[in-house]
Amino acid sequence: MADPCEIEPFEPTMQDGVIAVVRAVHDEYGFTWESAGYHRDLYDIHAAYLGTGGMFWAARETGRVVGCVGATAHGAEAELHRLYIYRSVRGRGIGGRLLDTAIEWGRGRGCRRMIAWSDVRLGLAHRLYLSRGFVLHGLRECADLERSMEHGFLMEPL
Repeated sequence: MADPCEIEPFEPTMQDGVIAVVRAVHDEYGFTWESAGYHRDLYDIHAAYLGTGGMFWAARETGRVVGCVGATAHGAEAELHRLYIYRSVRGRGIGGRLLDTAIEWGRGRGCRRMIAWSDVRLGLAHRLYLSRGFVLHGLRECADLERSMEHGFLMEPL
């Protein structure tokens, strides 16, 4: 049976749904929400992604946003951003489809590598990255209020 979930390029009508998905995951893990700080990109996806040559997608099911991902490119390097899905739809391959969409976008732009940063507590995401060929590559302090630690992931060649 086909998954009824569609991966679609971001449209302004999706913005509230994207924010809701990311916020739900942040609430699930007890992360602080900073609409004017760490999360400000979600309130103007056009300026943060599309207007700078990046891309953003939403996973929608019967019109409802259930997941999202963004990507930017800097020369030969693409960076993954904001890969989140609702807990209720995990395990159906939606996260993998979103990740694959961003990887293909990077390849299409001629990028040779992709990086991703992910909070150390997001083990499901880490397993997904590793299953797609990323390798663990570094550790950094995030620019959020908690100064959370993030694992770096690298896929090279893309």
